[in-house]
Amino acid sequence: MGVIKNKLLTKWLEKDKLVAVPQSWQQDYIKLSGNIVAKKETIRTLVKEYNSLLKDFFKKNTVDELKELLDDGDIKYKEDAPQEVLANIAYTEFKMTIEKS
Repeated sequence: MGVIKNKLLTKWLEKDKLVAVPQSWQQDYIKLSGNIVAKKETIRTLVKEYNSLLKDFFKKNTVDELKELLDDGDIKYKEDAPQEVLANIAYTEFKMTIEKS
């Protein structure tokens, strides 16, 4: 009787383009999904902290150091721009972002 039930269920699922999987797969999927969420949160935290350190780094550089960094990256800026403006330009160009998928 169990074999007939399984064949019937399989046919019904195939009609709806679905498949049956063991219950353990469902539990594994939940674990995997939880791990993916945790990894994404970790990456967001790392990016946030990196950007914070980067901003502090640029704020502590001199105008000449910032100009050299911007020149190395072929980034345009006004020659008479103050240190704060140059630091913001450098931060905007070099900060990390997370791409949406």
